[in-house]
Amino acid sequence: MYDFAIIGGGIVGLSTGMVLTQRYPHAKVLVLEKESLWAFHQTGHNSGVIHSGIYYKPGSLKAEFCRDGCRSMIEFCQENDVAYDVCGKVVVATSESELPHLEKLFQRALANGIKVKRLRPEEVKEIEPHVSCLGGIRVFSTGIVDYRQVCLKYVEIIQQQGGKISLNSKVKK
Repeated sequence: MYDFAIIGGGIVGLSTGMVLTQRYPHAKVLVLEKESLWAFHQTGHNSGVIHSGIYYKPGSLKAEFCRDGCRSMIEFCQENDVAYDVCGKVVVATSESELPHLEKLFQRALANGIKVKRLRPEEVKEIEPHVSCLGGIRVFSTGIVDYRQVCLKYVEIIQQQGGKISLNSKVKK
């Protein structure tokens, strides 16, 4: 008998299992995954971006969650020796009609507390030599991580906290 049973061994299921084992150390937690590997579907096939939150409306929950998620993912990786890179990203305007949108993104980033810098075309070329543009912005807090590796660390933590995990366990009812 378990206090909590989580169906699905992607990042949502495993992070839920990890938090439950930490928050309720005496609870019996079970994570079930139908596949033979953790993070087999969406989690294992995404782009691996640690998003900054630049695209979300200032003050919105999406902006807040994205910013907090970026910070907490980096902290998690640092604390648990999971490789990551805060490499930043460049957003560019390639036509006159895109310049107002680029400015709007810049202002949105500032309002969301995200470190950004306006870039002239020649500055973009220094970062991305194959890009031709009229201007850009550099977003410093965007990063990359292998979310499969994050999930494997979640599995390890769940097991260390006494949780049970089970692959090849399809739930039918």
